[in-house]
Amino acid sequence: MSDVKLYPVPAEVAAHAWINNDQYLEMYKRSVDDPEGFWAEQANQLVT
Repeated sequence: MSDVKLYPVPAEVAAHAWINNDQYLEMYKRSVDDPEGFWAEQANQLVT
């Protein structure tokens, strides 16, 4: 089994991200808890 390597995101890169880690975790949880609702919402944001 290989070791897991974590690489920190440089602050200047993170500053330009669309979402932060907390938002990502919240979105991920929603996608698992309610995949149909989550993806319907994501699709709606793309077309509106």
